[in-house]
Amino acid sequence: MDHLFFKAEDRSEWGTSYRRLFPQKTEEAIAEADRWCQGSSFLWKGREIDMGDPIDWLHNPTGDKEFTWGINRFKHLRALGIAYACTGEEKYAAKALEHILGWIETQPYPRELPAQEIVYFQRPGPWRLLETGLRLRQWVYAYHFFHGSDSWNEAEERRFFASVKEHAWFLSTYPASIEINHSIMHMIGLLSASLTFGSWDESAAWRAFAIERLESCIRVQVLQDGVHTELTPHYHMVSLELFIDCADMLRKRGLTFSEEYERILAGMVRFSRCMTRQDGSMAPFADSYASHPPDVNAAALYYGRPDWILHEQIHEQFWTVGPERLTTLIEGAEHNQDMPIANDEGLPFAFPEAGYYGLGDAQHKLIFDAAALGGPHGHADALSFELCAYGEALFVDPGTYTYVENPWRRYFKSTSAHNTVLVDGQDQTPYLRTQRWGTPEAQVTLTNWEPERQLICAEHNGYEARGVTHCRAVWFLPSGEWVIYDRLTSTGAHTYQHRLHSRLLEWKIEKLAEQQHAAFYAKGAGLLTGQQPLGCEMLVFGPKTMELDVEDSWESVHPMTMAALKVVQGLLTTAEDGWFITVLKPFVGEGELRPAEWQVHAEHGQPVLSWIRGREAAYFHLPAQQ
Repeated sequence: MDHLFFKAEDRSEWGTSYRRLFPQKTEEAIAEADRWCQGSSFLWKGREIDMGDPIDWLHNPTGDKEFTWGINRFKHLRALGIAYACTGEEKYAAKALEHILGWIETQPYPRELPAQEIVYFQRPGPWRLLETGLRLRQWVYAYHFFHGSDSWNEAEERRFFASVKEHAWFLSTYPASIEINHSIMHMIGLLSASLTFGSWDESAAWRAFAIERLESCIRVQVLQDGVHTELTPHYHMVSLELFIDCADMLRKRGLTFSEEYERILAGMVRFSRCMTRQDGSMAPFADSYASHPPDVNAAALYYGRPDWILHEQIHEQFWTVGPERLTTLIEGAEHNQDMPIANDEGLPFAFPEAGYYGLGDAQHKLIFDAAALGGPHGHADALSFELCAYGEALFVDPGTYTYVENPWRRYFKSTSAHNTVLVDGQDQTPYLRTQRWGTPEAQVTLTNWEPERQLICAEHNGYEARGVTHCRAVWFLPSGEWVIYDRLTSTGAHTYQHRLHSRLLEWKIEKLAEQQHAAFYAKGAGLLTGQQPLGCEMLVFGPKTMELDVEDSWESVHPMTMAALKVVQGLLTTAEDGWFITVLKPFVGEGELRPAEWQVHAEHGQPVLSWIRGREAAYFHLPAQQ
């Protein structure tokens, strides 16, 4: 009989291997499966919701469309399948069949709706194309888990197969826009069914259709440098895993996508690696979270790279690739387990179409955001950055917190919450609501990229209507300092807030004596690397009326949670052009920044930073545009 991942006669052996490799995950799956055998309650955002007996797949007391969408994706079948493979207890196969057949009996596909309504990406109900594709994918796995069980007899499987064909027909008859990542999820279900049930007459046409659509998806949704067009690391990772899963399924049948597909895919992997902090977590630009490292386990298996493995998530790949491939990868990874995370791979790096750049070395890493807004999931964060040193994130993007429309949603998307300059208290692009930006949208222009000098310079026009253009240059020096030069060319009086959000919660500020301009020394502490204190020294120069203070802010590492940050803020109100020059020096142990070595003077009416140490000297001003 047809199969793609494993045969029914291999199921018990795979279950034994899974239990040996992942004993805790096995017990968790069995506990969840037992809960399903005892009742019909879905867990939703910490709330237990009884769906009735038999399950009413449209029951929704939450008022949230995501609940109905979520339960109709059938992700819970995975726990029942693992429990059955690991124990052989028939009750798990019977419960899975009960849920599937119950759904088939009560949820006929919408025959009478016009095509434009069927393909609407926010359409409510269980036959939205996204749920159809994801549900079909889970049903294909369920077939592998339960085929050959007593419950899944020939008569019941015929009913199951009829619905699988109906799902595949639906997905191949109503193609939606390929411009959003939903379309990948539509096709991953169709591709998995066509490759699993290869003996069916319809499967060859389904496979060809899915391959063609996926080839189009990766070309339209991913820029030539390998970054997803939404410019959001989280959604980039979602799309990357889906594209790799599709390529891996094809490989199982001795097939491949085009060379262009594979080239773009490799670029996507490189971006995910580059957007990783030194502590292994993901830099959470735009609507992303830093709660866990980028999961590139599928890529690690696809490319045979055990050094990429993420141990806490690798169990999720087991039922796709099997014990032999997974054990080989894990054994290879054991040789790398004691290596410290440096993430200096490819520094400096550039993704010029997307607008993300990296500077630094093995001890320091800065990711610079010269990207466009990126659509609904973007944040008003042009020219912001994240800075890591000695294995820790010191100056961070705040993350997302929530998608629900409320003041916190607005704050975490705002310019004020990012490491850039806020003008007159306004966002760079007007905020309308949770996933809607107004106009004009801030446009970013890269003016200089000189990787051999570890220099980047860019400007944005988000405050053009206010008569202000913001230009920022960043240098990384071999001695470990960072120089950040901000110039705000303007007409009229404006208030500028130069905001740097830090996980260092203990700051001391000293105003330095200067004649023609303001100068401040600040020292941040409060983190440890190993047993030694980790901190950052800072010099901030600006016009004479500039002040420097520290205020509270927050980051959201996990959804709906907040952790404290401190914002070191330069504050300036002036009718002339504004400027800030910042020197950052991360340190382990005691600081070693020498303020006397750094001075600002004017040349041709523009501030220039000079660094003089003995016979060595360097000068920093906004570079001429390339």
